[in-house]
Amino acid sequence: MTRRVYLHVGCPKSGTTYLQRVLRHNQGALARQGVLVAGRTHTELVHAGFVVRQDNRLKALPPRAAGAWDRVVDQIRAFRGETAIVSYELFAGARKRQARQALESLSDFEVHVVVSTRDLGRAVSSAWQERLKFGLDVPLEQWQPRPASDGPRAEWGWRTMDPASVASRWGSELPAAQVHVVVAPRGGATPTTLWDRFAEACSLEGISLDLDVHPANESLGVRAAEVLRKVNEQDHGPIQGAREQSKWLRDTLAHSVLAGLDDEPMGITDEQLAEAEKHAGDAIEKIRSAGWQVHGDLEDIRATRRQGRMPGEVPAEELLDVATRTIVGLLIELRERRGGSSPERRAGSERGGQLDLRGRKATALFDELAARLDAMEHDVQESRRLHERVASLSDLVSELLLPATDQDPAVQQQALRDYRETSL
Repeated sequence: MTRRVYLHVGCPKSGTTYLQRVLRHNQGALARQGVLVAGRTHTELVHAGFVVRQDNRLKALPPRAAGAWDRVVDQIRAFRGETAIVSYELFAGARKRQARQALESLSDFEVHVVVSTRDLGRAVSSAWQERLKFGLDVPLEQWQPRPASDGPRAEWGWRTMDPASVASRWGSELPAAQVHVVVAPRGGATPTTLWDRFAEACSLEGISLDLDVHPANESLGVRAAEVLRKVNEQDHGPIQGAREQSKWLRDTLAHSVLAGLDDEPMGITDEQLAEAEKHAGDAIEKIRSAGWQVHGDLEDIRATRRQGRMPGEVPAEELLDVATRTIVGLLIELRERRGGSSPERRAGSERGGQLDLRGRKATALFDELAARLDAMEHDVQESRRLHERVASLSDLVSELLLPATDQDPAVQQQALRDYRETSL
């Protein structure tokens, strides 16, 4: 029976995708060691986040989505091992009252809240990029993360990026020993350092796991990001609302195409850096004074900025080059989705990309087979109706042509043949 739950609630853009890939990749090995990776799919966790944050977007989803958090909790209760881990970064936006309600539903367990964080200066441009993937068209030079006072829908603002803000809302009623802050290392650390710190926070040390997971290439370089911003200045037609934007702007255009075209780092403005420095300083002071458990070097939260151009400094000819290559990438993507193949693209794909492509092709094949079955079912029904009509007409003709007392089958058949030859 589950005794302890580690609730990883953010912050976004702090290596959460990497941590979640490691957890999912090793789900079976962890279960054998008595550790449940809760949430049967990522979509279920997204919906659970909506439920916890009482997000209005639930109204546009199927009714089943409203029970996502309860299903996650039921899965934890049914697990026979000792530990469960729930990881979804946008729990970070919950109000204190909403966090308290979520924790109350886990009151049967010893709950530990885990907050991952990073250099807050680098987080600014990352948050701007995420907003681009949902239609933002404001230049980085004019943009500021939304303040914490904007509430749970401010998914890419200081409400979710500030680790002290997140920890104080989720850990206010927990002992300090059960609130963990995991700090992502600055550049130069080994790729697994972040996992090692997370594993320490979740008491997973000593469990042998495969950390060779396909890296998520979701970040955009300065030129690719500016191309996406300019796309957002255009009329997107039916691509409106979070679900459509996540499918086409984020998954198709940004992640599948633009992320592979440019990795040039971008800077931030002096004003953005100064605001990030203030948030970082305040967060470090609050974390230390609260006595929460820190895994890593708290000084790595302090804001710095990359040496790089601002998006507005990129010349038009460079943007045109990326835009042209984007069109080529979209053509290849469209061809693959329609069942074509590209040996060059397949040869250059990593394992995760190949699995994603196979998944899309399997979905397309399933849809095609379903359409064929529908067509066959339609033909069968039409054939059945035709036979019923022929049988009815035969009965009618028999009644019209033959005396009611003449039931000799041979006579009936000959009469019907004569009728067909002369009338049809």
